[in-house]
Amino acid sequence: MAKEKCCTTEGGLNLPEEVEKELCRLGGLEELIDSLPDEKGLRKVAIQNNALSDLIRLRILAALARCDLCPCVLKEITGLSDSRLSYHLNVLEETGLVSQSSKGRWRIYRLTEEGRRRTKD
Repeated sequence: MAKEKCCTTEGGLNLPEEVEKELCRLGGLEELIDSLPDEKGLRKVAIQNNALSDLIRLRILAALARCDLCPCVLKEITGLSDSRLSYHLNVLEETGLVSQSSKGRWRIYRLTEEGRRRTKD
C-alpha cells in the first residue's frame, strides 16, 4: 500500500474530502486564517488558562461564582495567609477574571463577565 502524502502536493493542498468541505463552508483557508484570534487575543487566553491552572485560584473562582466575597471569607475558604491570598487575587484581577470594589474599609471581590464565562460548569 503506497503511503499517501499528507496535505501538500505540487499543485497545492491535497486534503481529505471532509476537511475540504469544511474549509469551503468557512469560505476557504484564507477566511479561516483571518477568523483566528490575533497574537494579543491568544496571549490573553494563554494567561487566563495559566491563572486557571492553579487549584487555589480555581477554588476562589468557584466560591465567587456563588456570591461576592471579602478577603476574610476567602482566607477561611482557602486557608491561605494574607500575603498568599493577595497574590492569588492579584493574578485573577490582572487576568480580568475577578474585580474588586471598596465598601468603606472592606474590599469586595466578584467575578467579571469573563470570569463567569470561564467558570461555567
